[in-house]
Amino acid sequence: MKKQNLIKKMMIALAVFIISIQSVNANENKLDELSQKFNYFFNCFKKHIEEEVEKTKEFQVKKWKEAKNQNRKTFKLVQHKLSGFFSDFPNPKGDKQ
Repeated sequence: MKKQNLIKKMMIALAVFIISIQSVNANENKLDELSQKFNYFFNCFKKHIEEEVEKTKEFQVKKWKEAKNQNRKTFKLVQHKLSGFFSDFPNPKGDKQ
């Protein structure tokens, strides 16, 4: 099933490639125009990917800060509960006050 889908995608890609090549003549103007279109497309694609990477980095930084704050709060809560629990035990060295 996956192999059939891969073959279909390859056939479609090959067909698109052949169709796009046939429209290019030996005329330099058309070749320049086509190269400009491809450059524009790739620049837009590159810009989009860079923006997504930046958004992902910002999101990760934000989530890491939230997780660190949550861990700090949880640690303080557990530390407070444990100090209250252990304060009921007698001092092993004796009560010297």
